[in-house]
Amino acid sequence: MSLNGRSFIFLPNPRTSSNKFLQDILKKKGATIVSSFEDRLQFNSKKVIILIDDSFVDSQMHLTQRDIFKREAGLNDIDDFLTKIEESNIQCLKISYITKWVESEKFTIEKDYLIKMRPSIITISDDTDDGQSYNDKDSEVSTDVEGKGNNGSKSEERLETPQTSVHSLKLDERTTSLVTNKTMYKNNELIITALKKLTKKCEIKGERFRARSYKLAKQSLENCDFDVRSGEEAHIKLKNIGPSIAKKIQVILDTGGLPGLNDSMGLEDKLKYFKNCYGIGPEIAKRWNLLNFESFYIAAKKNPEEFISDWSVLFGWSYYDDWVHKMSRNECFAHLKKVQNTLREIDPECKVELQGSYNRGYSKCGDIDLLFFKPFCNDTTELAKIMETLCVKLYKEGYIHCFLQLTPTLEKLFANKIVERFRTARIVGYGERKRWYSSEIIKKFFMGVKLPAKYLKKLEDMKNDEGTFLIEEEEETKLKQIDQYMSLNSSDGNYCRRLDFFCCKWDELGAGRIHYTGSKEFNRWIRILAAQKGFKLTQHGLFRNNTLLEGFDERKIFDLLNLDYVEPKYRNNIPWAGRTG
Repeated sequence: MSLNGRSFIFLPNPRTSSNKFLQDILKKKGATIVSSFEDRLQFNSKKVIILIDDSFVDSQMHLTQRDIFKREAGLNDIDDFLTKIEESNIQCLKISYITKWVESEKFTIEKDYLIKMRPSIITISDDTDDGQSYNDKDSEVSTDVEGKGNNGSKSEERLETPQTSVHSLKLDERTTSLVTNKTMYKNNELIITALKKLTKKCEIKGERFRARSYKLAKQSLENCDFDVRSGEEAHIKLKNIGPSIAKKIQVILDTGGLPGLNDSMGLEDKLKYFKNCYGIGPEIAKRWNLLNFESFYIAAKKNPEEFISDWSVLFGWSYYDDWVHKMSRNECFAHLKKVQNTLREIDPECKVELQGSYNRGYSKCGDIDLLFFKPFCNDTTELAKIMETLCVKLYKEGYIHCFLQLTPTLEKLFANKIVERFRTARIVGYGERKRWYSSEIIKKFFMGVKLPAKYLKKLEDMKNDEGTFLIEEEEETKLKQIDQYMSLNSSDGNYCRRLDFFCCKWDELGAGRIHYTGSKEFNRWIRILAAQKGFKLTQHGLFRNNTLLEGFDERKIFDLLNLDYVEPKYRNNIPWAGRTG
């Protein structure tokens, strides 16, 4: 297939990693990539094709989410842009259409696959403006938010600014009861089911903000003590239900469903299969889908450099079934005791606490987050060395089964296991990589662990801890048969678990506890609220004009923000958030 003389424009954002990957494919076939829509004037318009991200095209091939598209593409006027496309007779296709050309080795364009850029009279889309202008919705507040991605990398979170600020919190015990009787209100149950699907759909696609909007709306319905009769009623009486979601609620109540909601469930299932693997984020999952990879085996065979650049994916693949299987609170606590007992042998003064979903009272947890600190110690390098020594000892004891991040010391212990995984995966070329470790000193350790037999025995004798927040059970994805040759999953019920170590300065312990306890929604809310009041809240403390006001005392941070203290068990649902719709 030759694309000589053809020019392609990727919209709205040509700079994503998946788009750059696809651009390289087209370039190798002789195509020219046009950097912006205005630059198309340098080329024959009949030879120019616009490729649009699939998430902006609905099942009827209409362009959707026009405001978001306009903003991400850097357009001043969306209507002027569409007029120029029509005048130039430029054809528009979904980016995924590239796969069709690559597979058939033939460049063809079928009429049914052309995108209709002008909206139809009535369209139902999944965009969630919630009644805000997009300028308001995309306001950013620099709050130094750090998140832990699938590969353990540091990432910065963008924050949405609420339309109303909340000056005090009055929490009701009833809002976080362990069991909510959702079946009491049939309308609510129907709406919750649809919003849950929309949330999961957006999460799998990596559309964080849309997923969050649906999640907040779903939680409002879950805490609702009356049967919603209309979208307008939901908008008026409930938090986090804006006009866009209210319209969807009305459609759900009128028709029993939402048009197009299940159209792409096959695609979501495919993306979910890859995305549930440690180290595989939405971008890689979407790229593999575009290339028609159906399994890790095919991905390793056709795209081995992905595994060589991030070897931790091999262990996500190997422990796939174990790591999607949630664990009880009792098991989380048993892991804490194991780590504490070994830590005392290394440094009795160093302390470690459970954080994350366990601290928020979840009935079951996906992984274990442990926070390390030492009284009056503000040297994170010292804490990092303690954690590294602890990792070495726990690995030699057989508790740690794999590392997902290495120092030079850990590499000496573990490099042979990485090589063994590459050989089992039948991937070559890894020998060209000079080193496996990420840094001389790391302050976050990610690993897979298994409890010793004596701790498993103690689990049987422990009183069951159900926590205070019941999570909904979801159907677990399983490793496909074709990928089973890499499996290191448990066959005896003693699952390998994901365990993360973090460290915190003594003077920052209160802010650190807020950050590592979560939830993400709570952290986002309280940091935006702090910014609205002239503060800056990070995991390092509460600041005003770059001056630290408080970092050690968690409750004092709340006092300085003029907020009632929010117990961790109340940080799952959203009774603390003001209306955002």
